[in-house]
Amino acid sequence: MHIFKTSKLYVVAAALLLANNIVFAQQDTALKNTLPEAGKLVQDRPVGKGWVNLLSSANDWNFEPSYWQLQNKTLHGAMGNEKEHHYSYTKKVYGDFELNVMIKMVGDSNANSGVCIRINPTNFDNAPGYQVDMGKGYWGSLWEERRGNMIQKYPDSLAAKVVKQNDWNHYYIKAKGHHIEAWLNGVKTIDVVHDAGFSTGNIGFQLCHYHSATTVDIKSLYIRETQ
Repeated sequence: MHIFKTSKLYVVAAALLLANNIVFAQQDTALKNTLPEAGKLVQDRPVGKGWVNLLSSANDWNFEPSYWQLQNKTLHGAMGNEKEHHYSYTKKVYGDFELNVMIKMVGDSNANSGVCIRINPTNFDNAPGYQVDMGKGYWGSLWEERRGNMIQKYPDSLAAKVVKQNDWNHYYIKAKGHHIEAWLNGVKTIDVVHDAGFSTGNIGFQLCHYHSATTVDIKSLYIRETQ
């Protein structure tokens, strides 16, 4: 589709794209740090009021102890190549929120995980809903597990410049109605209105099936519910 910014056709075309949940991935000129104040961390903690630490107690979580452990306010997950996913997720359901995550995924080039938001699990293998994704070909993208699949793809060429492989990465995520935004290490990678997605669900993390040995550590996970 050709869009001419100098004409009214641009406005009409943009409205049609938004109405059909079609978005453009961020362009090569947009590798600027645009992190909002709410996403800025001091000693791995967000500033401001209203933030809740989701790593305070294992009693607030559902997970399989053979794959996940929460100790000393750090969530650790590990598994090898298996047929099923193994998710960890909060017992509480959330609607609109801001989320700060410091996460490290260690493995080979096939390692894969994701920060799960608004998931609606039926068991530890099946968790339909969004993933602010992690892994080759997925970093910085919005994936909808068991539903719409790739909702917004972040270019691999840009992800390679933003991601810290086998090291700590920071995601700041905003969910307001059906508007989902996310910043990876300060760079905005997701900005989409997806009307078909869940508006509520659990927060969690994925250990992905059919991938080589992977470990995932989360040392900071703070949420602030919004209205």
